[in-house]
Amino acid sequence: MRDAALRVPNPVVAVGVEVDGVGNVDDVVLYREEPPHTYMQVKYAADSSSPVNEEYLLKPSDQGGPSILRKVAQAWQQLAGGGTPVDLALLSNRSPDAGDPLISLRDSRTQLLVPKAAQQGPRSKKGQARSRWAAGIGLSEDRLLDLLKVLRFDLARDVMHLHEHLQMLMFAAGLRFDEEAMHAGADWVARRVADGQRRLSLADVREAIRSLRLEAGTSRAVLSVATLKPDPMAEDADYTVDWADRFEGASPYVKRRPLAPATWAQLQADIEAAPFRMPPGTTSIAVTGSLRLAPAFVVGAAFRMVTGVDLAVAQRGQVWSSAAGYDAVLAPEVDEHALGLGCVFKGQIHNRIEAMVTVAWNDSWVLS
Repeated sequence: MRDAALRVPNPVVAVGVEVDGVGNVDDVVLYREEPPHTYMQVKYAADSSSPVNEEYLLKPSDQGGPSILRKVAQAWQQLAGGGTPVDLALLSNRSPDAGDPLISLRDSRTQLLVPKAAQQGPRSKKGQARSRWAAGIGLSEDRLLDLLKVLRFDLARDVMHLHEHLQMLMFAAGLRFDEEAMHAGADWVARRVADGQRRLSLADVREAIRSLRLEAGTSRAVLSVATLKPDPMAEDADYTVDWADRFEGASPYVKRRPLAPATWAQLQADIEAAPFRMPPGTTSIAVTGSLRLAPAFVVGAAFRMVTGVDLAVAQRGQVWSSAAGYDAVLAPEVDEHALGLGCVFKGQIHNRIEAMVTVAWNDSWVLS
C-alpha cells in the first residue's frame, strides 16, 4: 500500500504465503515489479532460549533430513538460477549467538554476515567456520559467500517486537494501528490462506482494508531517528538516523548525551539532512524511533522551511500531527517573578537563552 502510494522504485505488488515451487523459503514472499523478490523462512520457537549458531543451522532435521541452512542453500540455487537476483531472509525469535565465529559478525543494520564473514584466512576461526559451513551445505566456500551476500539473518524477533513493527508499518501506510486492527488484518490473511489463496495482490489488500474499515489517513514517508534504542522501522524508513550505539549509557533510560567522539553537532547535521533525503514530492512524514525532546525539536526545525510538510508521530495509540487543526489558540500563561538583577544587557540575554537551549538539549523527555 505505502509503496504504491509513494511511488517507490520497484514496489512490492503482491504478497505470497506458503508459496509452492520456491523451496524452503516459502513462508512469506514479497513480489516486486522486478526481481529481486524477497523470500522468507520463518522459524519461531515456543522456547527461544537456544540461540542461532552453527549447530542450529547445520544440524539435520529430527527425521534425518537436510539442515535449515542446507535447505535455504538449495532454494537459493533454484531461485537464482540463470543469474536472477534474489533477497533471502531467515526470520526467527531466537537471538544470535555472540560466541559463534560467523553469526557474531552479523551487521545489525543490514542483517548480513558479510563482508566480515569473508575476512581472514583459512586457518583463522572465521576461515575454519566457513569451511565447516560450506561442507555442511554442500557448497564451495566461494559459493557460500555468494549465498551470504543475499541471506539476511533477521533474528531476535520476539512477538512483542513483531507487533510493534507491524503497527508502525500500518501507521505509515495510513491505516488504523490499534491491536484490534492488527489482529483483524492477520485473521483476514489466515482465512485467505486456509481457503487456498496463496498470493495476495494489491487489489486484494485494498479490498480487505475497505471491508475491514482499516483506512485512517494517507500513506507517509518514514523518517527513523533512534538515539535510545534500535528502531524496528529503520529497515523500512526512507531516511534513517541510527545513533542508538553512539549515546552514553547501557540502557535507553540513562542515555543522555553522545558517546565521544560523537558530538551533538554531528547528530544535528544528520537530522538536518533529512528533508533532502525524503522521496521527491513528499508532503506527509511519519517520524519513528526513540529520541528525547531536544532532538525532536531539531527534527521539527529541519522541516520548518519545507512548505506543506506534515510531520506525525504515533504516541500511545494516537497520531500527533503537525497539520492537525485546533478549535482555539491557547494563550500562554504568564507567571512573573522579580529577580532583582537590575539591567540585563542583550549579550547577557543571549547567554541565558543559549544556556536554556543547552539544558533542553540534555533533558530527560522521551519521544518513543
